[in-house]
Amino acid sequence: MSSAQATPKQSGTERGQEGFEGQRYQDEGTLARLAMSELQRDLHRVEDQARMAQQDAQGSRQVAQHARSAAQQAQVQARQAQSQAQQAQSQAQQTQNLLQQAQNQAQQAQGEAQQANQRAQQALGQVQQAQNQLQQAQNEAQQANQRAQGAQERADQSSQQAQQAEDQALQAHNQAQQAQTDTGQIRMAARQLQRA
Repeated sequence: MSSAQATPKQSGTERGQEGFEGQRYQDEGTLARLAMSELQRDLHRVEDQARMAQQDAQGSRQVAQHARSAAQQAQVQARQAQSQAQQAQSQAQQTQNLLQQAQNQAQQAQGEAQQANQRAQQALGQVQQAQNQLQQAQNEAQQANQRAQGAQERADQSSQQAQQAEDQALQAHNQAQQAQTDTGQIRMAARQLQRA
């Protein structure tokens, strides 16, 4: 009897089992590659969306900055108009005081003589007419002052709204940038997972 033992032959069942296992591993590898490819496409899509959101946020921020600048300019113009209206109102008040003094002097001259009274009456009518015109100018200056004040209030409100819009645009920009950063980290982790 020989000391060397004969190697047992593999049965058909064992060879079939090994073929099945190999096919299963191959299918699993194919599914893993497909899943990884799908994950990479999703990451590209998320990156594109984050980039577009960042661009939109940047555009909104620029629009808000332009709106804020325009509102500030309107606010400055409204203040200038209000200052000019106040100056005009002050000048009208001073002129009215001068005309009132002139009217008093004309009334004094009326008591001196009849002839002087006629001239004074004439002057008094002119002073009264000028006073009415000045009163009208004062009323218009008051209305202009009120309109300027309303314009300033609207400009203040527009400036506040522009500031809020700029803050919202900046927040959207920061969120889009954070989303892009998160996407990059996920993509890097997916690459490491694919290498493993």
